[in-house]
Amino acid sequence: PEQRLMVETVLKSSNLLATLINDVLDLSKLEDRSLELEIRAFNLHAVFKEVMGFIRPIAAIKRLSMSVMLTPDLPLCAIGDEKRLMQTILNISGNAVKFTKEGHITLLASVLKPDSLREFRTPDFHPAASDDHFYLKVQLKDTGCGISPQDLPHVFTKFAQTQPGGNQGYSGSGLGLAICRRFVTLMGGHIWLDSEGAGRGCTATFIIRLGVSDNTDAYQQQLAPLAWPGSANVESAGPKALHEETWPPSSLKPRYQRSV
Repeated sequence: PEQRLMVETVLKSSNLLATLINDVLDLSKLEDRSLELEIRAFNLHAVFKEVMGFIRPIAAIKRLSMSVMLTPDLPLCAIGDEKRLMQTILNISGNAVKFTKEGHITLLASVLKPDSLREFRTPDFHPAASDDHFYLKVQLKDTGCGISPQDLPHVFTKFAQTQPGGNQGYSGSGLGLAICRRFVTLMGGHIWLDSEGAGRGCTATFIIRLGVSDNTDAYQQQLAPLAWPGSANVESAGPKALHEETWPPSSLKPRYQRSV
């Protein structure tokens, strides 16, 4: 089972990488807004499970603790672009692991209440309540190197590579967050970063609009718990249950880390 999990992760990662490469090649489409989303019903809870499946081996090697929390009101399924949503979560999660040497990373997914939408309005983002859609809020906190205040306005600029004091020694293309912002904008949302400064961690937050799906029964049987290899007695996170998982579990075998 452990080897099967590794092979499946390699296959899924390669497929996701191929998609990401195509998106980079089509960056001009993102910029002129000609890129069209692939809208369909999908298992929303499974998206977070898949992302953690990609991220957890890297976090395990760095001995970072990870926790995932899905609030009770998070729908089991939704209508939207599953692939772009997954890429966005994967990118900000990957950044959190990359820029965190020690400590923990926490991911929280929740639904914005209609009466709280006004708090998140900006000149470019005007969320409005409706019966046929809802707003998903994803927040990821880390205890990493943080971002200095003067660099925060530039983190979503294409090819920009900020180098605050606590961020030296890290490299990147400067495209990840820029593409995330375009994806989030296409999905009718907003994304931003908060940090109290270098060495004080960072919080990445994005909000997107997803359609309400009535296919809950079709996805109920596909839902599996966000369980890690070797963990036991983990209950499945139903659509009305708060689900939280922490990485790494105490029962994780050391050889799994060496195998990655």
